[in-house]
Formats: sequence, structure tokens, C-alpha cells
Amino acid sequence: MLALAPATRRAFSEVGRRQRLLVGASSSSARNFWNVSLPVLGGVGGAHITKYHIVRPGKDNVEWDDFLIALPEREHLASFSKEVPLFIRYLKVVTDKEGRQAAFLAFLERAKSGLVVESDVFISTEELLALMWKNGYSDSERNAIQFTFPGDYKFHYPELSVLFDLTEEDTYKFCMRMRMENSHIGELDHSMVKRQGFIRDHWLTFGVGIVIFKYFPFFNYYFGVKVFGTSMWCYTMWTGLNRFVARTCRRNEYMAAQKTAADVMQGEDKIVHSMRRFANDAKCVEYLGTFKEDTESKISTYRAALAQKMQQDLSERALKQLQAIYTFEAGMGSAMQELVVVEAAASFKEKFPKEKALQDKAFTSAVKSLSGASITAADCPVASHFESAFKSLQGVDLATIKGNAKGTLPERVAFSQQAKETEFKQTFMVTGAEAAEVKSLASQAKSGEGYDFAKLSPEASSRLEALYT
Repeated sequence: MLALAPATRRAFSEVGRRQRLLVGASSSSARNFWNVSLPVLGGVGGAHITKYHIVRPGKDNVEWDDFLIALPEREHLASFSKEVPLFIRYLKVVTDKEGRQAAFLAFLERAKSGLVVESDVFISTEELLALMWKNGYSDSERNAIQFTFPGDYKFHYPELSVLFDLTEEDTYKFCMRMRMENSHIGELDHSMVKRQGFIRDHWLTFGVGIVIFKYFPFFNYYFGVKVFGTSMWCYTMWTGLNRFVARTCRRNEYMAAQKTAADVMQGEDKIVHSMRRFANDAKCVEYLGTFKEDTESKISTYRAALAQKMQQDLSERALKQLQAIYTFEAGMGSAMQELVVVEAAASFKEKFPKEKALQDKAFTSAVKSLSGASITAADCPVASHFESAFKSLQGVDLATIKGNAKGTLPERVAFSQQAKETEFKQTFMVTGAEAAEVKSLASQAKSGEGYDFAKLSPEASSRLEALYT
């Protein structure tokens, strides 16, 4: 009895440790919010209680058992498809450093549509780090594993095989040994480990019963065939239908629970989102306390900015107007020489057909030119006309001469100059008619001591805007 006491204490401590782990796992995976418990821990089949009275998530076609006691074969283990993007990125670095690109490509092709592995043939991150320390791996190699993978990551045997360049058979056996040493309760394929042929067993029981019961007293045909046979048929049908109905009900119950959990979490998120909309309501009183000072400072800033903007617009308008005046005056100065020549030519064309003297001088000049004699400016009617026209402009004040489009050259130039001045006044100066029109429009907008331009009609407003610009 004394020899059994330490073993008993170890057994009770192991049971207590498992119970604490189960309680911690259920409390960490359950989400409690506003006293609502969500069925997060569970499977399609509800809660599955093993023969060791340890709760595991119920799954369709899955049986849970202790690997050390069950000693399962590889085909008895439940498998699933595992997504391994993190492991592939880490494997790429390792294989490039070790020059094993072919192994990486083969594993990538295998895991392209999901890596199919047995769910409980693995070692954890902590176990792998301990093994690397025992086998003399450097701190940098162990840190690479520790900082890359989370603490709850499971390295299945195909991953260990390609990572450490070992055969899958060896890594499979090693992982199973680790799980058996820890008395791991893992998943088994129920279709592979369950007893087959329940209908055969039922009717074998019926046949054996008939053979035995026929030797009993008061046994008759009615009881053997009608009562016992009908009861066995009903029990067989009940067994088959119970499996189908129970599987369907558990699946629907699980889906309904998941739907409820999703609705509850969605409702919680909506409530939190709505509460966030009122997070700054308490600051309204603070904002209202400084509203007057903030408004006054902003209004003064706005007025200063508005005056500055109006000053800038006015400066731009004045600058553009001065540039237009400068361009106009420069054009008038450059066009004066051309104007003198054009007007002189026009006056010659008008005088030549009318004056006999010019015609005779032109004929005499032509005869001298044909005879080869030299011709002076006085002999040429064109040259003499232009020379006399240019001399007539010397010392003449064009501003005092009355312009005449058909008169002498000074009168013609004065006429063109006065036309340019009239155009300049109309373009760049406010005329009396425009000033009178502005006064008329302003009288229409008169409202008490000030002006209300909203009273103007659309046509009057557009005209006032045109006069302003």
C-alpha cells in the first residue's frame, strides 16, 4: 500500500492538472459580453464526452481516444487540410540558405491546395525548441523558430520532414511517440475504428436466441417469430434511424448555435459602434464655453482676410488695366510712322489724277529716265510729294489741328490720332453716359440709408456687373 501511495498521488495530480487545463481552455475561448455566453467551444456534433470523462468538441465521424491505450494505426487517424502560408515563407528562407530549392518546390506543390495531415501527429513549438536545444542547435536558429511561429503552432510530421531534411516515416514515428508519452487524447476516424455490420450482429443475436429459446418450456412460434423477431427488427430500424436523425439534429443545432453567436457578436459590434458616436458629447459644454471668444477671433480673422482678398483683387485689376494702357500706347507710337507713310501715299493717289502739274512732272521724269539722264528728288513727283508732306509735319501741333480724313497730311494724321484718343477714352475711361447709368441703377437699389442690391432685376444686376468690370 505504501508503494501505491506515490502512484496514486501522481494520478490524482494529473487528473487535477487536466481539469485545470480544461477549465482554463473553456474560460479563455468563451466570450462573455453583457452576461451573454456564446457557444464558441463546440463542433458540428455538440460536446463529445470521452470514456475518460474529458470533454472534447464533437465532430462528425470522429472518435476521441488516448493514443497510448488505443495504439492507432496511421489509417485510423483523422486527417484534415491545413493552410501553411507562414511555414512556407519560413521554409523558403531555410531552403535557400541550405541550397535545397528542389525540396521547397516539392513541398509547395504538395501544399498548394492545402496540406493534408493527420490532425494529432505533431509536436508543439515549445517541444520543438526543447528538442533543438537538446540537439545542439544555436541560439539564432532557435530564436528564428521562436520569433516566427506563435506558441500554439503545431508542426506536423510533413513540415518537420522538409524543414530538417528527414524522412516522413521517421518524423511520423517520433511525433506519435511524443503524443503517446503525453497520453494525448486525439482524433480517430470513427469509420475505421468502429465495429462494422450492426445489422449482421442484430440478426445473429436473433438466430442464436431462437436456437436457445426453443429448448425452454412454454416456448412457442408466436413468441419466437412474432414477438422476439419483431422486436429485433424494430431495434435494428431504430438504431439506423437514430444515427441518421441524431447526426442531422446535431448538425442543425450546431449551425443554429453558430448563427446565434454571429448575430450576438454583430449586435454587440453595432451597439459599440453606436456608443462611439456619442463619445464626444461631454465636450459640448466645453466647446460652448469658448464659443463666443472663438467666434469673435474667427470673425476678425475673416474680415482681415476678406479685406486683404479685396485689396489683392483690386491690385490685380489695376495692374491689368495699366498693362492694357501701356500696350495700347506702345501700339499707338509704333503705328504713327506707318500711319504717316500710309496717309502720304493716300494723299498722293488723290492729288495725282486731279493736278496737271504732277502729271507733267511724272512724264518729264519718265522721259529723262529713258534718255539716261540723272533724276533728282525734285524731278520725281512721288519723292517731291513725300518730301513736302513730311516737311509739312515739322513744327505742327496735332492736338490743335482739326482733323480731316480728306485734307492735308497733318490734318489726316490729326484725324487718325484723334480717333485713337477717342477709342482710348471709351476703352479705359468712364464716360458720362456710363456714370449716369450707374447712378440710375444705384437709385433703384436704394434702401433707407444704404443699398440693397438684391432688389435689382436680373438684367439690371448683370448690367451693373458689366459696368463694374
